[in-house]
Amino acid sequence: LTPVGGVVFRPSPDQDLAQLSTLVAQRLPALQQASLEVDLASAEVRQSRLLENPTADFAVGTIPVGQTNPRDLASPYANVPNYGVGLSYRFLIGKRGPRQERATALEGAAQATRETLIRRATVELVGRLGDLALATLRADGARALLDDAKRSVELARARLASSFGTPLDVDRLEIEAQRVDQVVLRNEAAASEALSSCSSILGSPCVGFTDRNQARAFLIRWVDRAEAITQIAVEQRSDIRALDELRRAASAEQRLSRAMAVPDPTVRVGYLHDRFVVSGNQQNSLNVAVAVPLPIFDRGQAMQQAAVSKAARLSSQRQLQIDAARARIPALRRTLEIQRSRGRAIETQMLPRARGVLRDLETAATNRLVPLHDVIQARRTVNDLMMDESDSLEAAFGAALELMLQLPGAQDSVGPREAAK
Repeated sequence: LTPVGGVVFRPSPDQDLAQLSTLVAQRLPALQQASLEVDLASAEVRQSRLLENPTADFAVGTIPVGQTNPRDLASPYANVPNYGVGLSYRFLIGKRGPRQERATALEGAAQATRETLIRRATVELVGRLGDLALATLRADGARALLDDAKRSVELARARLASSFGTPLDVDRLEIEAQRVDQVVLRNEAAASEALSSCSSILGSPCVGFTDRNQARAFLIRWVDRAEAITQIAVEQRSDIRALDELRRAASAEQRLSRAMAVPDPTVRVGYLHDRFVVSGNQQNSLNVAVAVPLPIFDRGQAMQQAAVSKAARLSSQRQLQIDAARARIPALRRTLEIQRSRGRAIETQMLPRARGVLRDLETAATNRLVPLHDVIQARRTVNDLMMDESDSLEAAFGAALELMLQLPGAQDSVGPREAAK
């Protein structure tokens, strides 16, 4: 399944969303930025769990300048200065927990966003393969009609040679054959465009379906999969989970902003070696100092305002997306049901009858019982019904893919870590 290097990707009805998601996760070039965001978020989680570095300092004081006191002190630069070393550490109060929770939530949001990109790209890939399948079906049906049209042209020429037909009949049938040939070319171009889109997503060559039966089976299989999706909670969608994680990060930011009003004390322990003992100074001594910042101006109020706004907007966005999905799902299911019923009626009832009429008219035209114009009209009817059937299948397939985006089945989901393997 996995195309690596020059290996060609060949679509099959047996490929499910999980398999294609794994393939997309390995090959989609646009996914690298999302993967980088996950890696950076993971590094940020690790960073949030580290303790702050202590600070070491070294100082030289009481360096004599000018006359010493007492005067004429021997070796003043050796006997007057003092030397001190110290170690300082800032103790965070109420800030490490919110920072760690925020980093963890942002990592979860990055992973869920990556899952969303994978799933959307996978559904887009399935859509392009569906376009390929539809073009294959339409081109194959048009080729069959083209062969019939060419036979009718030969029949008209034979009738003209026997003075039974008219040049107008030949012209009409030739135009009809050319029209059908344009349908074939149009669908071959559509198939080529779908293959190009597939190659762009996977970064490797894609080939078409082996025959029309495989193309039809591909379309029907995905429609069946969409119909089989149970009514799971919309909240399980990866894009909704990403919003949940971002809301959790915003909540952690609110707690962090409140903790900004609590000052973080810096404790320093120092050692002082004083050489100026002639003046009665203590030669060796320890000192302890505590520095406390005063949160007079900045108490985290701007951060809290931003965090509250984030939480409110994310909650609103989450609810709006859920409401939109719940509103669309019944309509999509109804569209799927109607289009399947319509396509089934065309395939099992209308098309067989239209093809039977066409065969009978072709036989009658061969025996010179009906004009060739009736054959042209019957062939156009068959062509129109074939297009209606493919349009119905296309609409059902599109509704199925959209339903998969609105209600992803749990069995089809691929996590970012599994997809990266």
